[in-house]
Amino acid sequence: MDALLAFHGIDDSGSVLSYPPDQFDRLLDLLQEAGVSFVSLDQLLAPPVAGAAAAAARHRVALTFDDGLRSVHAAALPRLARRRLPFTVYVVADWIGRDNRWPGQPAAITRFELMGETELRELQAAGATLGGHTANHVDCRGLAPDVAQRELQESRTRLEQRFGAPFRHFAWPYGRFDAAARARVVATWESAATTLLDYLPADVPAARHDLPRLDSWYLRDPARRLPLFAPRTRAWIAWRRWLRRVRGAAYGS
Repeated sequence: MDALLAFHGIDDSGSVLSYPPDQFDRLLDLLQEAGVSFVSLDQLLAPPVAGAAAAAARHRVALTFDDGLRSVHAAALPRLARRRLPFTVYVVADWIGRDNRWPGQPAAITRFELMGETELRELQAAGATLGGHTANHVDCRGLAPDVAQRELQESRTRLEQRFGAPFRHFAWPYGRFDAAARARVVATWESAATTLLDYLPADVPAARHDLPRLDSWYLRDPARRLPLFAPRTRAWIAWRRWLRRVRGAAYGS
């Protein structure tokens, strides 16, 4: 069994977008102590190779960060680099170096600065994978064709031209999209991460455009929530998923 973990910022602000640095350290340590393998998104999506049964028996985790908050560079990068762990950051193409007050952002959400080009390049140099998160962090339901093209397709081209590297992976802002938007993303991006709260399915490559993630909000106090793949933790995640569905207001990026 594998999982994608979803974070936004690593800081002590107490925001719903934030995961405390000391708990982040503890989470990483406990996962490593439990023998969980940290892999890149590309490794997770790669088809299994012959003779890999022993490796497949180990649980795998890939770390993802939405929006490109500056605290990822300041607080997450040193911790991940020290442990030599791979991770992916989904970037809002037209908001690099700005803040997260894009149109449609709920007023209650804490304002955070976003990484600039220099910081993102330093993440690249450290081995991070950069992905896309639309041009303006839009709700992807009901987009006009020209807007959908700018947000879902041209945003990738602009990022690749700016950074001189491929951007192949995508995450849905707020986890919201419709069939037309999904079709564009399938045609443009090699994978798409959702906000569905769940572990990854057995055949990860087959689900590459509908990847569920475990939101770090539900993994606070890691000593209580780990081992991550234990039956009691899986039951906790299933209950929280049911509760989110009942409430009809799933929290997303």
